[in-house]
Amino acid sequence: MNSYIPLPLPIMKRSYFYSPASREESKLLSELWKTNFPKIHLTIVGKKAPDLITQIEAERAAKQYRADVTAMSQPYVAVLWKQKGYYLPYKVSTFDKLSPDYADTDGAYYSIGVFLLPAAYNSRAVPDKANLPHSLADFLDPKWKGKIVLADPSTAGNSLTFFLALLQTGKIDWSYMEKLAKQDVLFVRGNPEAARILASGERSVSPMVSSFNVMTSKEQGQAIDLYNLDEGTLVTQQPSGIMSNPPHPTAAKLLMEVLTSAQGQELRAEAGKFWPTNADAGSVDGLPKLADFKPYNVDLSKLSDEKTTQDFLARFNKIFGRE
Repeated sequence: MNSYIPLPLPIMKRSYFYSPASREESKLLSELWKTNFPKIHLTIVGKKAPDLITQIEAERAAKQYRADVTAMSQPYVAVLWKQKGYYLPYKVSTFDKLSPDYADTDGAYYSIGVFLLPAAYNSRAVPDKANLPHSLADFLDPKWKGKIVLADPSTAGNSLTFFLALLQTGKIDWSYMEKLAKQDVLFVRGNPEAARILASGERSVSPMVSSFNVMTSKEQGQAIDLYNLDEGTLVTQQPSGIMSNPPHPTAAKLLMEVLTSAQGQELRAEAGKFWPTNADAGSVDGLPKLADFKPYNVDLSKLSDEKTTQDFLARFNKIFGRE
């Protein structure tokens, strides 16, 4: 029985959800869906965020509309997609339960959970947290030369968001980048690799690794942990929205109701290592209190300009000798 909203059940009884979520998270969503909509088949197409974005862009260019709902971990792309008309606006029944920071005013997309982009470290290499770099400026200390790892902003959306946000908020400037470039920073393709490098002890610290990757590695008993810097910790979102021209529009709306509901977020949050955005959702076991990290958001619309992004990457790569 549909317990989310009194929408009529769709005639075409299926829905396609493109998502970068983990297998465990996707499994939980499938089970919840089957309980509420046993006669509607939900197909979850799982891909890493960069591959998912590339696929959607290619399908749109070819006018092939296959996805009903898409989720991603690169929030600035959602802003771009709204500008391009990729979304079908829909205001969910729980709209008022979602913070304005996490719900597009027009209902184009919703952040079904938030992650943090905190500093991280190898707890064996630095057993005393008092010895960690406590500010962004501390990473410029010569003692950390050759000990820092970062996900490459050219290939990792969270890393790109991190640096653009720091520049937008004035927490760093380009002279900071020039100094950081002298620290022999190891760049890796993405946050999973950055967490692996830290956990192995190949590098000791990072000013940013996604909380999801750190918490996942820590749960597996690896020597890695996250912490807050004096500047606070950037919040990043995982927006989801109904794609324009969805093959199964009614089923797509039902799926958005599930994703934004307190029940749907609570069920998946522990597996996904994220903080729910629905005000009625409970706390998540194993996650630290969000307030302890002095979280801050930024204006995503100012991070989503393609020219700004390309100009940033060109200057960044030149400074770090990676042209």
